Amino acid sequence: MVLTCLLALNMKGGEPSLTGASESQRDRHVEARLLSERTHVAPGDSWWVALELKHDPTWHTYWINGGDAGVATSIDWQLPEGITAGPIQWEVPQIVKMLQLDVYGYEGTCMLLTKLKVHPEAQLPDAFELNAKVNWMMCARTCMPGKGVQLKLSMQRSSDAPHGSESPWALRIRNAAQRLPVDAPKDMFRASYDAEQKVFHLDWKAFPSEDEVLEVYYFDTTEQITSNQAQVWTQVEQGWRLTLPRASYAPETFDRLKGVLRWKQVGSGGAFRWLGIDTPIVSSD
Repeated sequence: MVLTCLLALNMKGGEPSLTGASESQRDRHVEARLLSERTHVAPGDSWWVALELKHDPTWHTYWINGGDAGVATSIDWQLPEGITAGPIQWEVPQIVKMLQLDVYGYEGTCMLLTKLKVHPEAQLPDAFELNAKVNWMMCARTCMPGKGVQLKLSMQRSSDAPHGSESPWALRIRNAAQRLPVDAPKDMFRASYDAEQKVFHLDWKAFPSEDEVLEVYYFDTTEQITSNQAQVWTQVEQGWRLTLPRASYAPETFDRLKGVLRWKQVGSGGAFRWLGIDTPIVSSD
């Protein structure tokens, strides 16, 4: 009888509630919810909260840079005093279609991570809420600006500072964090701009031989590179070069290339490898 009562207390709308997750909210073709790495936190803690987006078939939302179309998903946090949220840590993007355009976004299910921190001197109540207004643009054969959804995640203060309790989503969230691109070693890449040809060159020396690599692609976050023209990968005397056509909408001034490089090797089972790039742009030779 006791077990039956406990289950009833944790039921809502006929479904069992899951600790560490908000209720799902839908804006037409996309469903969203928040998932927390922890259920309890204490002053001085930091932990991951994931925005999970589930897209209807053929629909997508956008990466931090959608390329030649689209607007990135945004999260407006409303947090208790003493808790702060960092920037979105973007899952690596997919190349998706908006009509005939190649753009950067997500289909299926994606998880966008945010690191939250509790100030060491924060006075947390025993129970509190994390609130987030989330907005996105969703596209398939047409685009729909988001109306926005309000997500609410219930949390509790941990009595065992500074280590909080893991949620049922902890392993999944940590696995997502481990898949985030690592930064390339300093000075591995060199970027230059050819004003006459209106292309950027991304050059590097250390790379597997050509017959070991299936494809290479660069996703730009600075809106300098078009997503809808081919990137040309060649072997040059100094090593390797990726030629990147400049976008017609690119900002007039620039000083760095920032983004992620994706490549696939023979024998990798189809898995991509990723590196984060942030390098100054110099004049072309």
